[in-house]
Amino acid sequence: MQFQVQHSPVFSTLEITLEQDEFVVAQPNSMLTMTSGVKIAAHIGRGSSHEPTARGESEDAGVENSTAAKESQTLKNVPVPQKPPRKHSLSSGFKSLLGGESFFTAEFRAKSDDEQVVLAPESYGDIVVLEITDESGFYLTRGSYLANTGPTHIRTTYGGLKGLMSKKGLFLMHASGAGHVFCQSYGSVVHRELAADETIYVDNRFMVAFSDSVTYQLVKATESIRDSLMSGEGLINRYTGPGHVYYQTRGKPSGGFLSVLLEAFF
Repeated sequence: MQFQVQHSPVFSTLEITLEQDEFVVAQPNSMLTMTSGVKIAAHIGRGSSHEPTARGESEDAGVENSTAAKESQTLKNVPVPQKPPRKHSLSSGFKSLLGGESFFTAEFRAKSDDEQVVLAPESYGDIVVLEITDESGFYLTRGSYLANTGPTHIRTTYGGLKGLMSKKGLFLMHASGAGHVFCQSYGSVVHRELAADETIYVDNRFMVAFSDSVTYQLVKATESIRDSLMSGEGLINRYTGPGHVYYQTRGKPSGGFLSVLLEAFF
């Protein structure tokens, strides 16, 4: 399996070349083109092709990751399951909805060698490539998931009150296992690798993904509540390393008060 991120950073597309029986799982309605030897199957939610390890189930798992792909990259020595994911259920679909994603996912499987699928994000922006291993993991913020390859386990986790107040919603998506996860963004993507105890403040609307070794805390933008409110910044998140953070250079336009309210709760 090989992939290339093309036309970045504004009109990015993800081109994936598959050998026989290899597949990629993606958001519905993200396919731009594909060759005739690719079979499409729809699934409910995001099933995993392996049982998550104890490390993958932990909220405090460590992390390593590759940098965002601006040029061609090749997947090497990544185990690819010979059977499609089986752990699909209605609860998995509803959890995906809670995480800000679609109820269904699309699986693109190659019936022969050298088949190709090209995926395109719904927004104008870059594509972030996250490398997932058995000892690494990432949290994905609402709406950032595009696709995944390999035996990657993606589950919806409860973000609590700070998730709600930070406009990330009550739920986040956590990626663990082995393989690659591709995230869509709005605008260009900035990558920061934080050392232990190194801190960065990011406006809540701009975060795309961060290592699960990174801790985050909801704080006021300034010491004064008055200044926080009148400056338009309000509450922001403080991220503390070690680990990686990816944030976008633009925030998606608001869909109105009702849309903002629903996004905040779900």
